[in-house]
Amino acid sequence: MKVVSVNVASVAGEISAAAKRKVKTGIYKKPQSRRVQVGSQGIEGDFICNRKHHGGKDQAIYAYSTKDYAFWSRSQKALLGPGAFGENLTISGIDYSALCIGDVLVLPDLQLQVTAPRTPCRMLSSAIKQKNFSNKFNKANRPGAYFRVTLEGTVGEGDEVKLKNFKDGARVTLAKFFRDKGAKLGREDLERYLRLPIDERSRKKFEYQVTKLE
Repeated sequence: MKVVSVNVASVAGEISAAAKRKVKTGIYKKPQSRRVQVGSQGIEGDFICNRKHHGGKDQAIYAYSTKDYAFWSRSQKALLGPGAFGENLTISGIDYSALCIGDVLVLPDLQLQVTAPRTPCRMLSSAIKQKNFSNKFNKANRPGAYFRVTLEGTVGEGDEVKLKNFKDGARVTLAKFFRDKGAKLGREDLERYLRLPIDERSRKKFEYQVTKLE
């Protein structure tokens, strides 16, 4: 596995959302030729607009796969380049849908732990320039992965990536997590997720759902 591209939005972009108004966004990320610094909140200098739904320690880095890019380029009949999905890292040789919560990507100067799949929003549809693209994204179950930074450092194009499997609890794939986030879960499933190192936004949602079962 290898980092094909490191992508950063150094300034806010503007996008025409479904309501046909201009909104600021950090989804437009451009490949970087230099190594970039990565801290607990993500890549240094990467623009994050709506911090209610994006960013934070549990969604510090978003990564997508060249395999998924190939799928979308075929289905959309258009060549999509690194950063088109708003990801920070484009990585080859990895199947994100098979990654499990808690798995760690080990890079030469950086370590990242899987916390959640991506839930698409209207910004993605607008960026891809297709009104209902988020629906296609959901159906394809190719969400990519959010990560927390467990070892701060730097990352650059060409960095080798190794996978360290999570062994401190149940192995739940991103593909299953992606499906379950939109499903009605029972107590056993909710408590299984709450024992895993999932992102804080999902944790609060599942904790609330547990209280509704009492």
